[in-house]
Amino acid sequence: MKKIFLLFAIPFAIQAQVVIEAPAGNAPAKIDKSGKTIIPNGRIITPRGVQISTAPHPYGLVLSPDGNIAITANSGIRPFSISIIKNILSANPETIQVPEGAKNNEGILEACFMGLAISPDNQTVYVSGGESNKIFKYDVSTGKPKGSINCALKITNQNFMHGYLGDMAMTKDGKTIYVVDQIGFRIAVIDVATEKIIQNIPTGRYPFGITLTPDEKNVVVANVGVFEYKKFTDLDPKNIKGTAHKFPSTKYGSKEMLEGDAANGIPALGDPNAPESFSVWIYPTQASQPSAKIKTGFLVGQMIEDFPAVGGSSPNSVVATNDYVFVSNGNNDCISVIDIKAGKLLKNIPLSIDKRLGNLRGIIPFGITLSPDQKRLFVAESGINAVAVIDVASLEVVGHIPTGWFPSKLKVSNNGKKLIVANAKGFGSGPNAGKNFKMGAEGSYIGGLMKGLVLVIDIPTDEQLKSETKVVIENNFKFIAPRKDKNPIPATNKKPSDEIKYIVFIAKENRTYDEVFGQNKNGVGDSTLARFGNGVKVINRKGTKTIPDARVMPNHAALAKRFAMSDNFFCDSDVSADGHRWLVNTYPNEWCETETAASYGGKLSQRDTSNAPGNLAIYGSAGSIYPEDYNEGGSMWEHLERNKIDFYNFGFGVEMAGAFSDSTMKYIGELYTVNYPLPAPLIDKSSKTFPTYNMAIPDQFRADLFMKEFNERWSKGNLPSVITLMLPNDHGTGERPHAGFPFQASYMADNDLAVGRTIEFLSKTPYWKNMAVFITEDDPQGGVDHVDAHRSLMMVISPYTKKDYVSKVHYSFGSIFKTFWHILGIPYLNQYDAGATDMSDIFTDKPDFLPYNAVQSDLRIFDPAKALTPFDEKFDWKFFVSSEELDRTETMQKRRDDDDKVEKLKAKSKKIQKKN
Repeated sequence: MKKIFLLFAIPFAIQAQVVIEAPAGNAPAKIDKSGKTIIPNGRIITPRGVQISTAPHPYGLVLSPDGNIAITANSGIRPFSISIIKNILSANPETIQVPEGAKNNEGILEACFMGLAISPDNQTVYVSGGESNKIFKYDVSTGKPKGSINCALKITNQNFMHGYLGDMAMTKDGKTIYVVDQIGFRIAVIDVATEKIIQNIPTGRYPFGITLTPDEKNVVVANVGVFEYKKFTDLDPKNIKGTAHKFPSTKYGSKEMLEGDAANGIPALGDPNAPESFSVWIYPTQASQPSAKIKTGFLVGQMIEDFPAVGGSSPNSVVATNDYVFVSNGNNDCISVIDIKAGKLLKNIPLSIDKRLGNLRGIIPFGITLSPDQKRLFVAESGINAVAVIDVASLEVVGHIPTGWFPSKLKVSNNGKKLIVANAKGFGSGPNAGKNFKMGAEGSYIGGLMKGLVLVIDIPTDEQLKSETKVVIENNFKFIAPRKDKNPIPATNKKPSDEIKYIVFIAKENRTYDEVFGQNKNGVGDSTLARFGNGVKVINRKGTKTIPDARVMPNHAALAKRFAMSDNFFCDSDVSADGHRWLVNTYPNEWCETETAASYGGKLSQRDTSNAPGNLAIYGSAGSIYPEDYNEGGSMWEHLERNKIDFYNFGFGVEMAGAFSDSTMKYIGELYTVNYPLPAPLIDKSSKTFPTYNMAIPDQFRADLFMKEFNERWSKGNLPSVITLMLPNDHGTGERPHAGFPFQASYMADNDLAVGRTIEFLSKTPYWKNMAVFITEDDPQGGVDHVDAHRSLMMVISPYTKKDYVSKVHYSFGSIFKTFWHILGIPYLNQYDAGATDMSDIFTDKPDFLPYNAVQSDLRIFDPAKALTPFDEKFDWKFFVSSEELDRTETMQKRRDDDDKVEKLKAKSKKIQKKN
């Protein structure tokens, strides 16, 4: 891997006398559209200007040539939609939603993803159709469909039958459209009059942003991808189970990743600093090859202060004058300036908001636009919910403007006085159940509640920007002096804890606070929502079996009584795809956020047969991070290794997309088909037997394997400082009474008992006196909560936690990692952990070393002996209904594994049994 060392200005290090906390204090997440909204990470948003609501996740935005209409492409959970906002600069804009409301969009808008263009006569809007490989047309006045342009074609030596269309640009005369095909690694050039593709221009990997220079002499594209992923070469399509690999086969940065290993079926992925990855390509109009390929931001391996960059720049959005290109680098928190004629990088403009944050990243620059006079550059700062204003003459940041949650794309009005900003997450979700919740047509699923928000803002003067910048800082960070107490959690990260030496981090799946702890008298809960509490009614799906007074998760209740938890903890994530990034302290960049939203709403039905070179790009949910995700500083794994902290992993981060799994895979849980590299520190420090996500495997088996390997490795000492453990069965899936899961609640009971047994085991080891166990969920989707759909479980189990205590301090994923770093005495990794509030409130300096004794499950719901029977070495479990929707539980959409399908699968399995 090439390592290029260039000189860049490095911001000041964090000052030792300053500690940063979340501005929320003890306040929960709350929507206040006319005041201060508190979002799940404890930060505040105070959007400026006129507020216009759209469907979820407006990741595309276009302004009509006459400047009166703005249109967003909303690529969230189905239905895909566009929002046509008429009279955008007036006090009362009019919005047309296409399709209307929450109706199904089949035949109306199959898919959409970012790309938009409006004809010069303001009559027709062209919409990139994402996985449909089409461009859809709509009447701007009425929203009625006007047909589509099919971009699927097969010609000599080129097969573009499967595509994923995204960002687009149209010539001023409206005659030509340039649209990126992310997985086809191409720009499709379309003649609008004939609706035919007239050129397919090859690009780098996963082209993401595209623009034309004002004189239309050049086309510029930003490539956000790293690798062209490839399947293992020793796979037999007729025997995938017998030939797939038993563990991820390459480390990121290794020789095998770079060059491959033909003898072991490992294809080469090449250099992450190749011209095709993390780059901007400039093409003369109508040319088939670029005149320049420019690497932007910082390279992989480049020294950033005192460590080499793990992730690349993630160039994503581009805008241009006739002489210069400006590109936002999502991972580097900077804007690259490129000289078009020279084809060279001129400067990186840092977007640091406050010198007290040092060189920590987390601003996530995304959308970018120029004022009509080309004097000002505006950048959507998705990570801090703001817009940066840059003076083009000096290439310096003038200030920042507050926005909604996760600003994505933006435009300047034709008169140069207004800024139009699309905010992908709007004001957040709010509650999704409870006595004061009124369910709308969008239902209770978190993805459907995350309405988008378009702001029309008066562009501040330079003097006004000073005060607006102060607001942005105060909305995101609270700077205070370190506390002074005897707490086992040090007040800063300068010196490790004297009391706590071992951290165990347990991740579970998809539950909210109210579902499990709504009955807890010390917490702010809604007992009517505690469907997995104690003394609750449990009914099977067919309504044929009822337990009127079930104890679903008695260990969670007992652990909360004995130790401590929070009723004010919120997941930063919406779903599992971004949740598993957050779980390893990788904040999702613009690539992850956009691809996740689009894929959760899509079908991706062509992936198995696709010839597109980018077909194996990461769409949808998986439990791993990928090179496109890697933050500049890397994840928890690189951070621990860099700071010489030993760790060992059971199940975190090894569940890959495209894997093969069935009910007989008791070890590892899946087989691997694609060469997706793992973070280098992880592959050698992960269990090679512990099963990752696979709903066929009881958490009891995972707990057994964990305890077995723990004893084999550390019964005589040398326990690593950090242990990560996944117990995912509270995700839930279809009922399987024959396998010990007669109710959906059975999966919760399985998880509960596994957690209880694990804590009992740990509390009886010699390490217990210096241990803290942190238990949370990767995301809250599929559950319901009366405070906010993002509120979830946060339990801390340790001799040093307060007893029967419910903390009221606002916590998020960043709080977990900040507490880790304070315990270990190592630096912060990014702005999310540095800017969160630590969890010292949960701890006391008066320990109780008594062990915990697990509570038996309610055998009417879950019998561990029955669930474990299939895991006899000689038993081949034929009955299996897979959790094929992964994260699509009953509150997300109608379950696809309906009763008919279940019965068909059972009948099929009986035939197999009879045959055998």
